[in-house]
Amino acid sequence: MENMNQLRDLLKHEIKDLYSAEEQIIEALPKMIEKANNRNLKKALQDHLEVTRKQKGRLDDALEALDEEREEGKGVLGLLKGEQKCLAMEGLISEGEKLMKEDMSPEVSDAAIIAAAQKIEHYEISSYGTARTYAQELNLDEVEDLLQETLDEEYEADDLLTQLAESRVNLRAINESGSTRQKGRSGTRSASGNGRTSRSRSEVTAKASSSRGSLSARSRAGGSPSGRSSSSSKSKNSSGRNKSGARGRSSR
Repeated sequence: MENMNQLRDLLKHEIKDLYSAEEQIIEALPKMIEKANNRNLKKALQDHLEVTRKQKGRLDDALEALDEEREEGKGVLGLLKGEQKCLAMEGLISEGEKLMKEDMSPEVSDAAIIAAAQKIEHYEISSYGTARTYAQELNLDEVEDLLQETLDEEYEADDLLTQLAESRVNLRAINESGSTRQKGRSGTRSASGNGRTSRSRSEVTAKASSSRGSLSARSRAGGSPSGRSSSSSKSKNSSGRNKSGARGRSSR
């Protein structure tokens, strides 16, 4: 068990946890890419795989900046590999893989993939935002900048997934589920059975699976959405920071 008596120790722990998370994502993304049917979704996941590899490299740099003690000849990778595993990411990936094994149409499967990917993105936004704020509190500018760069990329990835879901994938899943219901139904009774149209319940469910949740996901332990922190935001008296070290996201 780690001895964490200072905020700097907690920051190192968080970075190691993120390193494990990125390793697991790099291993899991190819399976999601193979399963994806929508061409734009497949490309978005492929692009993010390359970005994730760079993000893992930034964590190496962040630990080096923290003067992390290294094992001789092994560097940070040798120190971290197998030492600490992000159990939260392990659970999110396991849940996503289990969902993708369900019997679903291609359209609904893509919606499920986006939902699983965004759960991962939201965890990373929360974790990177918290670690970035710890670095800011400790006046570790280089570490803060490295974490902020990745945090911005995670917000961009989440935005792209939401755009794909709301403009393409969810709509096709709604249409697919609607046509399937109609094939097995006779008469003119509404699909919901209570006077509502078939679109209402399906659309709410599909949108909920991909929505970022503007209040819940972005107001918690995330960081600035508009690039690196400004000089004013680096002030320790910034009104945008709460006691836990997590900072809410302002509008773009």
